[in-house]
Amino acid sequence: MARKSSPRSSPLSRREFGQRVALATGAGIAASARTADALAQDDRAVEKLSAEGRVRFESMWQNVLRKHGGRLTDEQKTRMRKIIANNVAMLESVYAVALNNGDAPATTLLLVEPVGGKR
Repeated sequence: MARKSSPRSSPLSRREFGQRVALATGAGIAASARTADALAQDDRAVEKLSAEGRVRFESMWQNVLRKHGGRLTDEQKTRMRKIIANNVAMLESVYAVALNNGDAPATTLLLVEPVGGKR
């Protein structure tokens, strides 16, 4: 036996429901527009990276998404993309120097003067 509900059994009218749906939709569109603008800025930062830098960026970004993606909001994800892009850009100069395992350090810390005064 199906019960028919009376037109006034719901505390929310159709007009109020429509208004709330419109507000929620508008808020979602505005948030996605802000996120799209921020991602466009991130993409410009990523485009400035070298090919190896882009690969490092994608690797780091996928690692963050794998570990924390479910807990991050869109704004936090956008901020993380910016942080990773900046870090990769800063590290490109470090990665540009070719080193082998046997290479001596460029500088050394001398706590005591060597005998004879020569370094």
